[in-house]
Amino acid sequence: MRAWDIVSALKQASDGPHALQNVRHVLNGWRGCLGEVATALAYIPGTGGNANQVFYRTPELSVLKVRFPAGRRTPPHDHGSWAAILTLSGSEKNTIYRRGSDSLEYANEAVLTPGAILTMPAEAVHVVETLGGEPATGLHVYGGDVLGVERSMWDPDTLEEHPLTWDHYEILARKTSATSAAPLTPRAPIRVPKRKENPAHG
Repeated sequence: MRAWDIVSALKQASDGPHALQNVRHVLNGWRGCLGEVATALAYIPGTGGNANQVFYRTPELSVLKVRFPAGRRTPPHDHGSWAAILTLSGSEKNTIYRRGSDSLEYANEAVLTPGAILTMPAEAVHVVETLGGEPATGLHVYGGDVLGVERSMWDPDTLEEHPLTWDHYEILARKTSATSAAPLTPRAPIRVPKRKENPAHG
């Protein structure tokens, strides 16, 4: 498998009215050969922002290798198009939001491990955070020009919406990574107290 084989299959799948469904079908077929996909994309570091992650880009389709370092949590953001992710290595949690009348509303969460696929419609907003001590790497597919389409991001504290620019995104990412949880989710894990043992009788 070569990078061009990946692009060619995704181009063909995304050409039509059921693009997201068809792209998911292609990604599902690669779940059994994640090593081959990773090897084909080994020349791409996957870090440093979308401009350094994208290896195919047209007005209709963008294909990226994205590598989130350990401890990373993104600010809430959208993609300006539908999105599909195939996790290649590591583990990440995606917190999904819907747009409310005047802000974001929590929708659900999805934990992705190698071979897991997540698809999102164009209106979806999410936060990504790595789990464990290893980076999380994925093949990301978007139904538009990821560098040219208008996108939004949200301040994790105020949930104020901003146009997505890379410099500001990094500022918000550092702010979000410093918090204990993604916005609108519990700020600390629920801990079950240990059962007290009966004292020994002498």
